[in-house]
This record gives sequence, C-alpha cells and structure tokens, in this order.
Amino acid sequence: MNKQLIFAVFLLLLLTACSNNKKQEYIADADIDMSDEYLLTDESVLTEMPEYTKVRSGESETYQRSFENAPPLIPHRVGGFLPIKVEDNKCLRCHMPDKAPEFDATPLPKTHFTSYRPVVSEVNGIYRVDAEEGKVVEKDLDHFNGAMFNCSQCHVPQAEVTVEIPNTFDPDYRKSSTKNSSDLKGKMGEGVR
Repeated sequence: MNKQLIFAVFLLLLLTACSNNKKQEYIADADIDMSDEYLLTDESVLTEMPEYTKVRSGESETYQRSFENAPPLIPHRVGGFLPIKVEDNKCLRCHMPDKAPEFDATPLPKTHFTSYRPVVSEVNGIYRVDAEEGKVVEKDLDHFNGAMFNCSQCHVPQAEVTVEIPNTFDPDYRKSSTKNSSDLKGKMGEGVR
C-alpha cells in the first residue's frame, strides 16, 4: 500500500510540473558571454585594423606556444597561401618533414601523419564504431593525413593589435621544452578513459 501511495504522489507531482503553463526563460544569445558587448554584430573591440606581419617565410622568428601543445602560430605573411584547399596547400611545400630543413621551416609533427578516426562498419543499415567508447584509435599513416589539410583552422598568422581587454592568462607548461615544440602525439589519449 505504501508503494502505491508514493507512486500516486510522485505521479501527481509530475503531472503538476508538466502542466505548469509558465513560459521557460531562455538566455538571449547576446548574454551568453562574459562581455558586455553585443556578440552578434560586425563591430569590433579593435581600436584599429590589425597590422599583419610582412616578414617572408624563411626570415621569421618562431613564437612561444600559447599553451602546452598549442598549435604553433604562423610567424610569416600568408598572402597568396589562402584559401587552403585539399588540392592546393602551399603550406606543405615547406613544412613537410623532408622539405622543412631546406627552408628552415617547422616540420609537420607526427600527428599530421596519423589517423585518429576509428573504423566505422555498417550492418543492415546501422553504422557502428569499432572501438570502445572513449578510446582514442590511433593509426600511423605513411603519408600526410588529408583530414589535416586546412592549416588555418588551427594555425593563425600573427598581427600587431591594440585591444582594450586585459589578458590575465598565464600558460603552465609541464615541461619547458613544450614552450616551442609539441609532445601531443604521446599525449593524445591523455585524460581519455
């Protein structure tokens, strides 16, 4: 009898909650950020247009990474390189590991020659991933991974800018060597169960 009474009370509470006609309040898109500025405009917080570097590739100095295993910043001009396409990626001309020493360029890391996509199989119209949930599936390739063709998705050219926003971020590197290089290939599964 007690179980039936508890169930009835629970059902009554559930029906009361579902029948509440009060409109759910939503957060406006403009209020999602911590900034007081309206986010969905073309207005910029920059006081002047950025001045991108005019230093040619091969003549530039590399920048310290923004945080451990961050993609390196592009220290040279990129005019004529963009848009980067699968069939026309000018970055690979100098940054492929066999060419990089010749151009004094940073060679692409091993992660760019690795596939992290698990095998997908189809059985009776149902697609399944052949990997344990949360497991990083790593397959070394003998060629550049075409999924990494869009360099500017992760790597950005540097510019001199004036912004009235203070930056209090302080990167914490576990090894001082990762300020200017990456050990991401060995850390790729870190934190994944």
